[in-house]
Parts: sequence; structure tokens; C-alpha cells
Amino acid sequence: MNPVHRTVLVTLGISWAVAGLFYLLGVRLGSPLFFPFSLLYMWIPGLIALGLARREGLNLLRWSRPNRFWLLAWLLPVGLTVLSIPVSLLFGDWVGLAGLLRQLPPQIPLDSLPPPAVLLGLILLQALVAGATLNLLAALGEELMWRGYLWEQVRGRGLWRAAWLIGGVWGVWHAPLILQGYNYPQHPLLGVLGMTLFTLLLSPWMLYLRERGGSVWVAALFHGTLNAVGTLGHLLVERTSDLLVGMLGLAGFAVLLAANLGLYVLLRRGAA
Repeated sequence: MNPVHRTVLVTLGISWAVAGLFYLLGVRLGSPLFFPFSLLYMWIPGLIALGLARREGLNLLRWSRPNRFWLLAWLLPVGLTVLSIPVSLLFGDWVGLAGLLRQLPPQIPLDSLPPPAVLLGLILLQALVAGATLNLLAALGEELMWRGYLWEQVRGRGLWRAAWLIGGVWGVWHAPLILQGYNYPQHPLLGVLGMTLFTLLLSPWMLYLRERGGSVWVAALFHGTLNAVGTLGHLLVERTSDLLVGMLGLAGFAVLLAANLGLYVLLRRGAA
């Protein structure tokens, strides 16, 4: 069997088997154990990747000297998310501060809150800090496989072909969570397709930054920051449909498609 196919089948098989076991044990979306299960699920590909890499003498955890691409990987998720907000307004109404307040504990008095612009800035700052710390460590579990071991196997195919392959596998890997209503509570079945389109569109920039940054840690930084900030559109714009609004909806897909076209042009011109 082709080594790439074997890696994909082993990763999907073990991941889905563990997800199925937890589901049979009653761990469902909304249960107290779902969050720790989701963290474990994120690290299943990473543990598989580390095992395979050790056998082949690969150092997936190699740390490169931070450069400007590390900074870009940290800030780009914020830029993409912010750009998705005006596009989301094509599908839903602006709710602004009201959406932000719904996420705060009810015991916090409203008169103690800073102005809306300051509150939004604090939320973005919190997302950046989380993306470079706790979220980075959680995302590293996935990235050790997707932009780590699997990338090493398909590197010879070039950035774009490798991105489509990795992005497709990455999206389908999410299926056990999406089918429970995670990320797409209104459309769990179509959500699997939506998540796969999202990961396909996200992968070229992630692979590019991982290569230019010189380490899988760069991809984990991007991934962790996007996880922290990506739901902002759902807070500020009425979520009329989870297939349309926000980074995981049509609005986000349009932004990512434009970003990929920009990357393609930059690479063709040799400017990236």
C-alpha cells in the first residue's frame, strides 16, 4: 500500500474508532466530558505522527528561529476573520455589542464594561494571547500530522497539490465531531462538507507559512490563533445560517478564496 494512503487510513481509522468509543460511552456534544475528549481527539493525529516519525528518524518538533512568517502566522487569522465580518453582513444583520455581551457571565454588571471598541480590542488581544499559548499546544496535536509528518510524505507534489490532499483529509477527519453538531449545529450533515471546504481553502496558506517559517510550530500558531478568533463573526453578525455566516460559512470561504488567489499571484511573481 502507498505510504501516504497507509498514513491516512491509520490516522482516520484510529481517530474515528476512538470517537466512536467515546460516543458509545455517552460523551456527546454538550456533555461535561466533551471538551476534554475534543482535546484528546486533536492529539490523536499528533501521537500517531510522533510514533511514525520516531521510527523513521524525523524530528517533527524541530524549533526554527522565529522570523517574519511567525508574526504573519499569528496575525493573519485575525485579518481573515475581520474581513469575513463585512462579507457575513450579506447574510445576516449586525448585532455588535449585543452579540459580545451574550458571551459574558451574567453576573458582570453592564455599567462596568468598557466602550464597545475597547471591549472588542480586548477580545482580540485575548485571542492573540490564547493563540500563542494554550491554543497553540492544543493545535500542535493536529499539526504534527497535517503540516508535519504528512507534509513530509507529500512534499514532492508541490505546495498546491499537497495542500488539497492534506486539506481534504484534515476536513474529513473532523466528521465525528461535526456530525454531533460541532461548528455546524444547524446542518451537521452538510457541515462535514462545509468543514472540508474550509480546510481545503485554509491549507495553502498554512503550508506556505509552515515552510517559510521553517517549523510545524508556525502552523500550530496559525491554527491556534484561528481557533481563538474565528468565531468573532458569529458574535457580531446574526447567525442566520451556519453555512453562510463567519469563517466557517460562505463568507469565510470567499475571503479564503481571495487570499489563496493572492498567494498564487505572489508565488507566480516570485514575491512571496
